[in-house]
Amino acid sequence: MSGPPKVSAEELDAAALSTLARDCRLAGVERQVLLVRLSLVTADSYRPHHGRLAEGALEPLSRADRSRLYRLPGHDLALAWRGNAPGREQEALAALSVLFADAGPPLPRLADLVRRFILPRDAERLAACLSAPPAAPRAAPRRPPLDLALLSRIERALASADMSRFARRRPVCRRGASGRFRLAWEKRFLSVVEVGESLAPEHDITADPWLFRRLTRTLDRRMLALLSAPRELAGAAPFAINLNVESILSPAFLAFDSALPAALCGHVTLDLLPSDILSDAAAFAFARNFALSRGYRLSVRGVTAALLPTLPLGPLGLDLLLLRYEPALASLPPAALDAVSPERERIVLTRVDQPAILEWAEAQGLVLFQGRAALPHP
Repeated sequence: MSGPPKVSAEELDAAALSTLARDCRLAGVERQVLLVRLSLVTADSYRPHHGRLAEGALEPLSRADRSRLYRLPGHDLALAWRGNAPGREQEALAALSVLFADAGPPLPRLADLVRRFILPRDAERLAACLSAPPAAPRAAPRRPPLDLALLSRIERALASADMSRFARRRPVCRRGASGRFRLAWEKRFLSVVEVGESLAPEHDITADPWLFRRLTRTLDRRMLALLSAPRELAGAAPFAINLNVESILSPAFLAFDSALPAALCGHVTLDLLPSDILSDAAAFAFARNFALSRGYRLSVRGVTAALLPTLPLGPLGLDLLLLRYEPALASLPPAALDAVSPERERIVLTRVDQPAILEWAEAQGLVLFQGRAALPHP
């Protein structure tokens, strides 16, 4: 006998948003909703990362009162919040207006792509949008990988480019006994997605793993040079940066190490990829010992539930593990985290975008978070 049909996370979010609209209508409670209809974007214009960029564009509104992000069927997104936030709303709309600027026609108008609702006044209009079937799933157009000639041109462009336009920061926060989040350190990085969209929009820069690895080493050098500039780190908070293992032993890293203010010594974390750590144990051990001798902390980022058993912090000599939230984590026994590190302060949960994820994490004893549901209080 078959069980009940499975309900997707997107369908659950759609049901939750419909419930919010109904409750606002019945109770007279006011909410604002911004709906981003990515399902209207044609297959020729849509790229898989546009969803992530749209979520990033909505990020200013995620700091509004009682905000919640809903991921809906057809790649649509909705963000609901309480009260007026005109500055944050305009910031989000400005980011959304240029989201598909480089995708080429045909594109939906911003007025069609983004719709605004005020509940309870627009509850029925919102419900009608949610009840309409989403567009058929799109097959994203295949883009060719980088070749060596194009990569060389990108590297030459990066050598003279103003990298500050690609520089991004994300807070890693600790939740105190009062329930308020405070900044533990910042994650500083160059947006690989935006580098690719700017310098090679017609190519998939990740398709060839060897050329992509070479590109990330180039970005490491540019990031280290950016941080080594005079006064760049004056008065800076503790931070982490993404690096390849090879980059830790590069001249660019030595220049960065020399330029690092004394106040930050011992407060900088080098974030490494699991594949970089596991593919060449000898190179990793050499770079790790050098970095630790210079007072740096080392972490492994982008760890999934499937990778957890392969990355115990103690034997690897790592300080921190950045664990990517995914539903599969909820089915793991607590012993899975104990095997990584009995000390929960050495595990950072990332992609904490909803309060329910935060509740699960705190039930596991985690205290360090990265994501929209765990932003520092002003």
